[in-house]
Amino acid sequence: MLTRPFITLSIAIFAATMGIGMVAPVLPVHARSLGATGPQVALTFSAFAITQVVISPFAGRLADRSGRKPLIVLGTITYVIAALGWFFTDDINTAIALRALTGIGSGLVFSLAGAYIGDLTPDGHEGRYMGVFGLFDFMGFGIGPVVSGIVRDRYDFDAVFLSMAGLMVVATLLIAVLLPSEVSVPRRGKRGEPAATGSEGEPATATARPGPAPWSVLLRDPMMQGVFALRLGFALAFGAAFSFLAIHLEQEIGATATMVGFVLAGQELTGGLLQPLFGPMADRYDRRVMVVIGMALASVGYITLAMSSSYAVILTMFIVGAGGGAAIQGVAGRAVEVDIGRRLGMATTMSLGSMAFALGVLIGSIGGGVMADGGSLGPLSVGGLGVRAVFIAAAASLLGGAIIFALRVGDRTRAAPRGAEAAGGS
Repeated sequence: MLTRPFITLSIAIFAATMGIGMVAPVLPVHARSLGATGPQVALTFSAFAITQVVISPFAGRLADRSGRKPLIVLGTITYVIAALGWFFTDDINTAIALRALTGIGSGLVFSLAGAYIGDLTPDGHEGRYMGVFGLFDFMGFGIGPVVSGIVRDRYDFDAVFLSMAGLMVVATLLIAVLLPSEVSVPRRGKRGEPAATGSEGEPATATARPGPAPWSVLLRDPMMQGVFALRLGFALAFGAAFSFLAIHLEQEIGATATMVGFVLAGQELTGGLLQPLFGPMADRYDRRVMVVIGMALASVGYITLAMSSSYAVILTMFIVGAGGGAAIQGVAGRAVEVDIGRRLGMATTMSLGSMAFALGVLIGSIGGGVMADGGSLGPLSVGGLGVRAVFIAAAASLLGGAIIFALRVGDRTRAAPRGAEAAGGS
């Protein structure tokens, strides 16, 4: 596992997610300071999802045909441009446009980085590899909000944006200079058997990478449908709740920016630190059960925002509920994605998951804005129900995603064949 490609990409993703983690929680607050309305606040958080929805599926298919590295580098560069743009502008519409630009980065960087790691993963070790990789992903998002809060309390928004730009430059250089352009794909064994190994005990490899399956096969695949629903349900909750979490904590219970950072960090750090622990479990036990448990636990963390006005209670439940739940469902769900990717195209599968996440964030954040402040959503006109209602809806979407996942996946998380044996299945 501790190869140069794995370590390089993991460190680069840590730097990238730390930069994003610094900016994401302050954008809605920054938007309020610029006079943004409720829907505009939501868009400063979620506009990236519009471009990510469009670019993700095509980026995955392109990466399955021509490689991952150039597209990942292009994605990190878009983040550098956006961070510098936020530093130079005080116009809310420009800020939203720059957030939309980062959707290109999201559509390229994270799904294709996951596909690269999926290519490296030997058969039977999906949970272990994705769990360790998830540690770097979550830790960046966890440390970022804390650093952001400290920087903003001591300096201002501009210092946060410059910090993000610097971290993204580091990620870009690491990937461009140190990451190999191609990865040898581990040779697969049968389910329950160890992967084939070379003369020194390392996984035997082949250079061939399976191409993407036709769209008709992808869209009909029940496991792909289940993962899509899982990612969508999680993202609906994420988009709705996180668009207003910082505002709610600062305005309703008087939290400082640093206190908000610790709430976000508590979830992400716990989710990251627990991923290597739950990774091996996802290789041994029913991943469907793990996903349901994780989503249910995360819903408890979200609903606490609606039920409690105590900072200590909210912090505790975000650490235990949202953080622990995200770790359990995240590593199990991503292991299932690796299985699907071996049959249908690794980058394409990961990118469809990325598309589901972006779509959920977009719908959740805009819907949450309308729910909180009132307004129109298509032909539907509603009165403002308040921010607490948004957090209740977020918890419900987590449970809904888990239920659909369990129904569509069934027992396939245990019985699905892998590698060449799965080439003809759907």
